Amino acid sequence: MRKPLALLALACYLIILVATSIWPKPVDGEGILSIITRELLNFTARTPSLDWIQYNELEAIGNVLLYVPLGIFLVVFAPRTKNLVLALVPVLVSLLAEGSQILFLPERYATAFDVLNNALGGVIGIFIAKSIARLRKNSK
Repeated sequence: MRKPLALLALACYLIILVATSIWPKPVDGEGILSIITRELLNFTARTPSLDWIQYNELEAIGNVLLYVPLGIFLVVFAPRTKNLVLALVPVLVSLLAEGSQILFLPERYATAFDVLNNALGGVIGIFIAKSIARLRKNSK
């Protein structure tokens, strides 16, 4: 990915991450996020192989998926950084987001599970990006 395009993608992702983190209402509240959540839950309920997914599972999956791009971008922009340092970034970002919810968004529910799932997503993103980089290097 060329750096200008990667920077644009990073900016778009960060807007989504920040908006999702500081949205004043929970996704099961009102507005477009609640509509999307309700439709996804309706879909999973009608799909036999997905009927085990309830709200808590959907939220956990969403938290993981939300942070996968962060891990990828970390590797793209800091490829020589040690894995442990890279893995700490999603944890710190998640702690900042969840802490902001506790302090400033009384209708939101910040939990340790959110931090754990967010961190897992970041680590998955790091693994994906490092694996692709290794494959590309070995194919040359």
